[in-house]
This record gives sequence, structure tokens and C-alpha cells, in this order.
Amino acid sequence: MNPFRAPYSRTIRAVLAVMLVSLPSIAAAQSAVSATDRVAGWRSDIAFWIDQVKKQHYVYKSKPLPPALLKAADDLSKNIPRYSDDRMLFEMTRLSAYVGDGHTYVLPLAAQRFMGSVIPIRFYLFSDGMFVIDAKPGYEKWIGSELVSIANTPTARIIERMKPTISSDNKFAYKWIGPPFLNLKGIIEGVTEQSFSDSIPVTLRDRNGKTQHVKFVTGPPPRMEGVPKLMASRLAGAPPAPLWLRDVRRNFWMAPQSDGSLYVQFNQVANDEGHTLKQAGAELDSVLSRTRPAKIILDVRHNNGGNSYLYPPIIDALSSWETSVPTGQLYVVTGRNTFSAAQNFITQLDKRTRAIFVGEPSSSKPNFVGEENDLQLPWSGAIISISNRYHENIPGDTRPWIEPDIKVELSSKDYFANRDPVLERLSR
Repeated sequence: MNPFRAPYSRTIRAVLAVMLVSLPSIAAAQSAVSATDRVAGWRSDIAFWIDQVKKQHYVYKSKPLPPALLKAADDLSKNIPRYSDDRMLFEMTRLSAYVGDGHTYVLPLAAQRFMGSVIPIRFYLFSDGMFVIDAKPGYEKWIGSELVSIANTPTARIIERMKPTISSDNKFAYKWIGPPFLNLKGIIEGVTEQSFSDSIPVTLRDRNGKTQHVKFVTGPPPRMEGVPKLMASRLAGAPPAPLWLRDVRRNFWMAPQSDGSLYVQFNQVANDEGHTLKQAGAELDSVLSRTRPAKIILDVRHNNGGNSYLYPPIIDALSSWETSVPTGQLYVVTGRNTFSAAQNFITQLDKRTRAIFVGEPSSSKPNFVGEENDLQLPWSGAIISISNRYHENIPGDTRPWIEPDIKVELSSKDYFANRDPVLERLSR
């Protein structure tokens, strides 16, 4: 089985440092806050966030904020006394979703006054349902179980309630961001519309098909890593990882295949330590010039962005190969974790090459508002971003995503059996 912890992109990395703050100091700060101060503090955070959106957001610094956002902010301000701090963090994320892009967000955990609480399991939404794909030590037996409900709220209803709360560029982003955050107490309170103390009832269908009613005690969140590293981690005794999960810690690598094709995995638009993407592009160009493969499989399923100024050498190498091998086939494998600078990359491939797209849609679109502009809410300390740049890769392109030419989704059966349906499809 493949434990998986959370789909955190570069958009969420800043939270990791905050999560290293000691729990005792946070607890002390929280206990020292009176109810009156707490309400005033959250209201000041809401006002600060709205003011910064007006000043900095690419769209709303020059036009009025959506009336629905202002009403939601007013309603949230009134509800502060009855919402827990965990839920307030989640409701702030819901507020940011009204802005309408994936780079404007409020992280729903790790504020300076409180870190939030989690149940000890994490979820991933496969094509055949929501399943547990990671657990804290002592709870591993639940990995592989399907989520039936939380606090008597069915999974399907949870998903529908979650969709409009996710900051996103298109309708697929909720699959990436939502489910792995569903272990957070504040999110569970928001999507079930209930409040909890220190335990939360969860109904699971275990690997034997038996329905299990479990009460999970909440606790502090663990330190988290990004989705590629965590999808690739293995339980003791598990078979070797499939190729797409075999070496996710490197930003760029290649592997010739037995059928003569070249598999290329591009995991981050960033330089590795001691190895730049410029060097990677030169190496790719050299391999392609020497071997002239008839097929390239370029996998960007793990690539959630980085620096768009760094990827041109990769595109140049692929363009030269296409010119020298006119019948060659370039397959670009995308997924829900393909975002930000990786979206710019695949859009340029769509524009400049004969790329055939495979897999599931990315979480962005060819032209999008998106740039991280990290800030911190002054009272709670929650980490936020307000997007202040527009990326136009193809003028006039209004597509909400690049539609895969060959659609392939990952099922729980594939994942837990260590199978990759994408590469199986392309090797036929």
C-alpha cells in the first residue's frame, strides 16, 4: 500500500515552517485570549484580508469586490462567537474562494495562536470513491478503507459542500486540495455543519467490506510533506513503487524503456541542488539527438509549479526532437496536482508541440490569474496569499483546462495494487 499524507503544493509550503512552532507556546497564547478579544481579533483579520485583496489582487484592485464575498464576510463576522478557531480558519478559506483563483487562499491550519486539530487518518478521492491513504502510527489498519460518512454526513454530500470552499482556477482543483485536508477538525465542522470537542465519529468500509463506526480522537497536526514524496512512501513489506512514484524527490529525470520509448518525469519547475533545469534540458537534448526515440512519455502529474523562467530548455529540446523525428509521439501526462508554473509549461507544450495529453485535467487553465504573494493575518497568524499577476500564454484562450486526449483516472484498486493505468495504457 502507498501511504499518502497531503497534496501540498508550493502554494502551501510556507505553512511547514509555522508548524514547527512549539505547541505549549501556542496553547498558552490561546488560553490568554478572552472571548471578547477573540471576536475582535478575528474581525480585524477579516477586515485586513478584505483590505489587502482590494489593494493587491490583480482583478479587484481596480474593480469592486463581488457582493457575495462582502455578504459572506459580514455573515462570518457575525458567526465568530459560535465558531471554533479551527472552523474560523476553514471559513476564511471559504471566503478566499469567492475571489476565484487558485493562488488567492487562506491556509486552514497552523496559525500563530493555534495550530488546529486533526483526526489521525487522511483521504484521497479516487475514481471509485474516497479512501484512507495514510494514517498516524497505530492507525495504519484503516489504510485502504473507504469513507462512508463523517458525523452521519455522507461522503457525496461532504464533497459537494467542499467544492465551493476551495480556492481554484477550475472545477478540478477541489480533487487535489479538498480530500487530503478533510482530516482537519475545522473543515469537518464546516462541511458537516456540526461542532466537536475532542473526538469525531467516522464511518468506514474496511478492506474486507465491513462497515466500521469509529470515533477518532483529534490531536495536533504532524509535520507534512508534499504529495509526490508522500504518495511514494511505502508501508513495510509493500511491493516496489511503480515507475511514476519511484523517484519523486528529484525535480527532473529520465529512464529509457524496454520498448525503445523514453520516460521523462518533471516534478518541479525548479533547479535541483547542484543540477539546474538548463543542464537537464541540455541532457535531454543530447539523449534525444543520440537515440531519436519514436515515443516520449513526459510525466508532470507531480508538478505543482515553481519558476516559469526555468523550463524553456526542456521545451526547446522537445521541439528539436519533433523536428528531427516527424512521426514521433509526445505524450504529456497531467493530473490534478499539475498547477501554476507547471500549467504554464504544459500550455506552452500545447502551443508549440504536437503533444498528446493523457490522464486527468490539471488544476488550472491556459490563461490564469496566479502568483503567490504571501502575507500573514495580523491577529491569528494564518498564512494567506493574494494573487497579483496574470499569466497569458495563449491570447484569447478561454479554455478552463487542457482537455486530455486520452482520459485515464486512478482508481483505489490501481493505487493499492501499485499499478499505473496511465503507463499501462500507453504501453499497449
